[in-house]
Amino acid sequence: MTTGFNTLLKTPLIALLCLFTLAQVAHGADDDYSAEGERRAKAAGESLVGTPAPQMKMTTIDGKAIDLADLYGKKPVYIKFWATWCVPCREQMPSFEDIYKKYGDKVQVIAVNTGISDNIKSVTEFSKKMGLTMPITIDDGKLARAFHLRVTPQHLLIDKNGKFAYFGHKDDKEFHQALDRVVAEKATGKPLHNPTFVAKDSGYNLGDTVPDLAFSTIDEKPLNIQFNTASSKKVVAVFFGPWCEWYLETTEPKTSQACTRVRELLEKKSQASTVQWVTVSTNLWSSVAELKDYRKSYDTTMPIVFDRDGELFKQFGVNQVPSISLIDADGKVILKSSIQDDDFDAVLHTISALK
Repeated sequence: MTTGFNTLLKTPLIALLCLFTLAQVAHGADDDYSAEGERRAKAAGESLVGTPAPQMKMTTIDGKAIDLADLYGKKPVYIKFWATWCVPCREQMPSFEDIYKKYGDKVQVIAVNTGISDNIKSVTEFSKKMGLTMPITIDDGKLARAFHLRVTPQHLLIDKNGKFAYFGHKDDKEFHQALDRVVAEKATGKPLHNPTFVAKDSGYNLGDTVPDLAFSTIDEKPLNIQFNTASSKKVVAVFFGPWCEWYLETTEPKTSQACTRVRELLEKKSQASTVQWVTVSTNLWSSVAELKDYRKSYDTTMPIVFDRDGELFKQFGVNQVPSISLIDADGKVILKSSIQDDDFDAVLHTISALK
């Protein structure tokens, strides 16, 4: 195949046609992803558009506080979720910065880094490299849940009356028209009744006791786990994303390699009779169909649970992939770590020693 293709490329016209065709294929793939991202972003916001946005407080990476409650009724809010490893996020950043400069004080722009495989160092370095000057905050999962994050980038508009006005993925004509619309409209001056977002807890931490668990796998099979019984086992819960290994291979190789290591380790250890293994998928860029494709592609046998609404990630206080929690037979969390933690390798070593 390679020799034949190289021979064809020796003919200038044929070479040009081949390269043009390859470019079309690549461009078509990008268009498909972009269209799918737009569909998912709009689906995520479908139930929110027209409803009051939550009152939330956040702190930017340079220590400034932003209280959405102070903005509602005065100016629109433009929030974009992004990540340093996200290719379309990178592509949209110059336009994002232009929007911030163009609208100035007319719109409250907030760049929300997802916090997934990112930290203050990576975000700050990226910001300087791209010349970003808008307010930037790093999410711990709360904003993602409040604003139904499903793809990256995902942007949303909140109008002057504090109501959700738009959700999208593309930086296109439709989005810019929506942006101009929320800037031009007048506030009604009516009392606002925006709900206050309350973070109930930070999820299960070391030493906490987990209640009995009831899951449903992607095959719609029940997976019930009971603790503190004669037949109870240790539980290893792994939080992952089906795109982690291949998508992050070049943009965030450390995380990609960690996802591969975890998958291979769990597959190797899955026959351990004294341990119950379960993998929980993020809802970011994920679906049941994609998880089944993931299982087939990587030939995995572990039970997979799709965290459709993000409640399991919230329940376990997880915002990273991969993350691991080890729970003893009495339901006590005895290990908890993610790729962002210094003890991640040590936790993997402990998991590898389980019988």
